[in-house]
Amino acid sequence: MSSDGRVSRIWTAGSYPNVGRNFLPMAAHLVGAADVDRGQEVLDIACGTGNVAITAARRGAWVTGVDITPAMLDGARENAALAGVPEIDWHEGDATDLPFEDDAFDVTLSCVGHMFVQPPDAVAAEQVRVTRPGGRIAFTSWTPGSVVTAMASVLREYLPANPAAPADPSLGGDPATVGEQLEDEVLALEDVDEADRPALRADVLEEIERAFDDGENAVSPEYRLTRATIP
Repeated sequence: MSSDGRVSRIWTAGSYPNVGRNFLPMAAHLVGAADVDRGQEVLDIACGTGNVAITAARRGAWVTGVDITPAMLDGARENAALAGVPEIDWHEGDATDLPFEDDAFDVTLSCVGHMFVQPPDAVAAEQVRVTRPGGRIAFTSWTPGSVVTAMASVLREYLPANPAAPADPSLGGDPATVGEQLEDEVLALEDVDEADRPALRADVLEEIERAFDDGENAVSPEYRLTRATIP
C-alpha cells in the first residue's frame, strides 16, 4: 500500500467526523482572522469534513477544499449541502503536491489539518506556491503545550518504537518552527497492544482532566493561529 493510501485508510478508520464538529469555533476564528470576503478565491487544505470551507463559502467566497481521504470529502459534500453551499469545489489531493496552478488563490487556509502532513516543509512550500502575490496564508495548529499534544504523547508511550516516525505535528504551532518553514508513519490505535488499551485510556483521560474547565464544562485545547501575506 502506498503511503498516501495508508494515510487515507487511517483517517477513514478514525472518528474525525464526530470530533471535527467541535472545531467549528476555531474554523470561524481562522476564517475571520484571514479576512475572507465575498468574491475571493479560497483554498482549504486538508479540509476534512468541510468546517473551514463551508464557513468561508457562507461569507460569499469561491471555495475549493482538498483532502487526501475520499470519505472525508463525502462528509464535506453532505455538510455543505446541509449548510446550503453546495457550490464548493472538492478535490482529492495531497497537501505536498496540490493539484492547482501557481498563484491560484487569494487566501489559503488550513485548520489543524496541514500540520499532520509530512514533510512539513513541502506543505509550507505548496501553500506559498498556490497563493497569489498579496494574498494571505492562515492556519491553526495545536501547540506543544496543548492537551491534544499531551494525549498524543501518551499514545506514543504505548506504541512500538518507530525510528522512522515523522516530526512532532505540534511543531506547526511553534512560532520558531513555523517561521523556518515559511522563510511516514502516522500513529493509530490498532498499533497499540490490546492489553495496554485500558491503561492508555486512563492516561489520556488524565490529560483531558488537566485541561478541563469546570466553569465552561468543556475542554479548550490550546492552538496557535498563524497568518502571513505573500509579498
